[in-house]
Amino acid sequence: MFKIFKKLFGKHSKELHFSYEEKKYSFGVKVLVALLTLIILMLSERAIVDLQSGIPSVNYPNYRDLVENRNVEHFSKTVIQPLQQARWQLESRKREARSEYDTSLLEQIAGEDERIYGHQDSVRDTVDTTQADLAKLDLQISQKQAELDDLREIARIAEEPLRREYVKQIRIRQLKVFLWEAIFWIPFFFITLWWYSRTKRKDSRWEIIAVAALIASSIISLQSFSIFLWSWIPKELLEKLWEILQATLLTRIVGYYLMMAVIILLLGGLIVSVHRRATDPVRGGKRKIRNMQCPTCTYPLDLSEEYCGGCGKQIKDTCGSCGKMNYTWAAVCEHCGKKKNNSN
Repeated sequence: MFKIFKKLFGKHSKELHFSYEEKKYSFGVKVLVALLTLIILMLSERAIVDLQSGIPSVNYPNYRDLVENRNVEHFSKTVIQPLQQARWQLESRKREARSEYDTSLLEQIAGEDERIYGHQDSVRDTVDTTQADLAKLDLQISQKQAELDDLREIARIAEEPLRREYVKQIRIRQLKVFLWEAIFWIPFFFITLWWYSRTKRKDSRWEIIAVAALIASSIISLQSFSIFLWSWIPKELLEKLWEILQATLLTRIVGYYLMMAVIILLLGGLIVSVHRRATDPVRGGKRKIRNMQCPTCTYPLDLSEEYCGGCGKQIKDTCGSCGKMNYTWAAVCEHCGKKKNNSN
């Protein structure tokens, strides 16, 4: 894994040496850099929160104001609740009648002539009557509950336009938030990337500080983009993917790996592409040559003769036509104007 990252973000050739020696940092310096990264990230998060609060929020629809929902509430209060109250009373009466019947049976077994609740047959009739009334009431409640379900379905259909408009407004707000956040994190990311690339090419001591800023900008950029992408993905698609992920433990593991792979390929590929372009050795070498520096190690060319005084790489060879010395990267001899036909 280390070799892969070194290949992606490190030197592109063994012949390229952008510094005379590798930089080494103490543990204390690394801790301070990590703390700096955390502080920059916290400040960036604070900026993102302020930008989000600047966009007016979308009020949740008041579904209770709909006529259909008021009909549901009215039907539930005036029809369903009285029936349920009557059923509760019948249930209580049924329990009392069964208790009276049990008492009458005990009195008959004990041979009591005077009964508290009368003969057990009359008490049993009360139990049967109560049971029959309860069955009729259950049927009535079932019918009314079906009517209530129909009213709720009508109310749900009436709510659908409001729900779609609410989702639309939420997505529009999220787009506005993302665009305002992008005004912050896009320049932040590319400025830190440019700063890191510049300090790396110049072998600056500020390179490790630029790395901290680049890490913070990358995290805040990835966070903003991921939240926006999540808010715009259809809910049905997310539910379907979640069902697939929840099917078995293996599919969950594979699914998470696939999602991470997609994120790494999309965002990581973009970062690597921009990073490679910014740290391209050919472009960097040409820039160093214009500054009269060795294209390999930045050692001053005016302090070197045929070989670089910093890295020892040959920087001059003789022209095959006139025999005079030229820089090895020159395509045409600067003395005779002819194309060079040999190099060492």
